[in-house]
Amino acid sequence: MQASELGQLRRFIIKLGTSLHSYGAPAHRLENLLEEVTHTLGIEGVFLVTPTAMHFLFREKDSDEEYNHIERVQPNLFDLNRLARTHELVDAVLAKQIDLSQARAQLEQIKTMPDPYPRWLMLLAWGVLSASFALVCGAQWQEIIAASAAGCFAYLLVLLSERSKHLEEMLEPLTALLIAFMVSAATALGAKLNVPIVVLAGVIAYIPGLVMTIGLRELAARHVLSGTVRIMDAGMTVFKLYFGAMFGLALAAIWWTTPQIPLQVATVSIWSYLAVFGLSLSLLIIFKISWRDAPWGLLAGGIAYLSASLGAEVFELSLAGLIGALVVGIYANAYSVLKNRPTSIVLLPGIVLLVPGSKMYIGLNNFVTGESILANTMNSAQILLAFMAIVAGLMFANLILPPKRRH
Repeated sequence: MQASELGQLRRFIIKLGTSLHSYGAPAHRLENLLEEVTHTLGIEGVFLVTPTAMHFLFREKDSDEEYNHIERVQPNLFDLNRLARTHELVDAVLAKQIDLSQARAQLEQIKTMPDPYPRWLMLLAWGVLSASFALVCGAQWQEIIAASAAGCFAYLLVLLSERSKHLEEMLEPLTALLIAFMVSAATALGAKLNVPIVVLAGVIAYIPGLVMTIGLRELAARHVLSGTVRIMDAGMTVFKLYFGAMFGLALAAIWWTTPQIPLQVATVSIWSYLAVFGLSLSLLIIFKISWRDAPWGLLAGGIAYLSASLGAEVFELSLAGLIGALVVGIYANAYSVLKNRPTSIVLLPGIVLLVPGSKMYIGLNNFVTGESILANTMNSAQILLAFMAIVAGLMFANLILPPKRRH
């Protein structure tokens, strides 16, 4: 291979890796994909991917010369539309339908392409997500409306943070602080709201339950560094959200007294299924899944909820996620085989309905204050068991029906 060709290939691999990382590809799958691509294109590559850094090592076959490259990256929100488009580009490169210079140009085009949904629809999705979560928790209608307004407010702060680096660093605790303060003020003015439930529903899009699950999955795949970093980052995010909310309530208590509303017991009803539909639909938009994949992602949410409900009847509640993850994992792998699309497109919308992310926040509140936000909640051991059950379900799903592609 000529030096110019080798340099062009390395630049493409580096650009491909950083692009997939920014769209939310897990470390263990991203490393496998990069190794597969480099091997197919005629060189050897070794990769170390973490949420904040990527290390690339290239060597030609039957050569002792090596090329190292380190790239500083940042954890980002999931963008499954761009992730799918990038995988399609990889297929075209491996099939030699386009050359590497064209591929690099298309990677840039994918990066700058418009989002599949306008911002007003994204705002609506954040509101529906918070309202649906409040409904799942057994909230009353006034609390559901307040939660929806809080979710919309949280997204407006996300838009502002795109223009301010300082606001981006303080986004989670500041959002929780402001929502807690405003909800407390609304109750002081006469609104009958369960403040902890409305605050939790308002920041539910920030709760890193999915990040925690991915981190545990990476640990299970023996990607220790990346998995540990993700888990620590998820834990820190929960702490920032919780203590931001506590500070907001403490500030509000200086001026007024927040009335205590009795805890609600969440029960399964027709409204629960409506809430699951709202959660699934809003997650499709938040994850930026394209319209052509949206029906499959929406179906994944329903499959995850129904199979987890069945699992709760067979096993104890903390193990229900194993059945849910197993079924939705097999469904996602079948989708990958039949459609030749990334499993993440339908896997993430289903798994996120199973992860007990909100239970992390509730468990922290129980530990600090000794009080429970919800009447039916889990202790710390049950929360950990629920996370590990989901990871086990995904591993068994890959054993029963491996995905067509390693991503």
